[in-house]
Amino acid sequence: MKVKLLICLSAIFLCFTPTKSPKLKIKSPYRKLFVGAKTVDCTGDGKGKCMMVKNSPEKSWEYFYDQIEGFKHEQGYEYQLLIEIVDVPEGLTDGSFVKYVLKKVISKRAMESNHIASSIAPVTPTPPANKSRATEWILTDFIFKNNGLEAKGFEATLTMDFAQKKVFGQGPCNRYFGTLRDLDKNRVRFENIGSTKSACNLTDKEKAFFDLLPLSQNFVIEGNRMFVYHGTELILAFKRR
Repeated sequence: MKVKLLICLSAIFLCFTPTKSPKLKIKSPYRKLFVGAKTVDCTGDGKGKCMMVKNSPEKSWEYFYDQIEGFKHEQGYEYQLLIEIVDVPEGLTDGSFVKYVLKKVISKRAMESNHIASSIAPVTPTPPANKSRATEWILTDFIFKNNGLEAKGFEATLTMDFAQKKVFGQGPCNRYFGTLRDLDKNRVRFENIGSTKSACNLTDKEKAFFDLLPLSQNFVIEGNRMFVYHGTELILAFKRR
């Protein structure tokens, strides 16, 4: 009897053990990048002017010796950008094998003139999301086999219910559900993700979408768009229903 009781208790403990945060198993080509308000003289072997950049507000500014295709820096403004890092196997004229391409200007903020010289004023943080009601989002882009892919030919959704501490939605084939762990500001964790088990011809893309959900760490809402990141790597993008 004691042996049976111990087995049952062990089973219960295993069922309710919190899941650990998964390690990143994909490599996203997309990054958040903060750009300072003023270009400066490049140091080292570089010549001309360099932008000052960092990948999060709390980091220190660093010299950026490359160009961002599609982006034109305007003096006196700080930017938060979404960029894509593209491999160039044949190489560029400057000898590098990657290029940086602008995908979206997430924010642009005018700086006061007395802050422009040093460009060290912090970027205004993204306002906290409205957590008083659940909002449904439709998937537009996701990482599939280490590449950015548009969600075409199917619909997948995500709803974050902060009041009930739940995340749920619809994949291309199945409904899914899980626990929403609300951290400070715009940081979240999606845990204990489960789903129904219907089969369809989009199982591989659905699995990729479901596997990305527990990797979510923070999100940015801009108008009717929501961008979900693992650190500074964009892994999911949505539009408001």
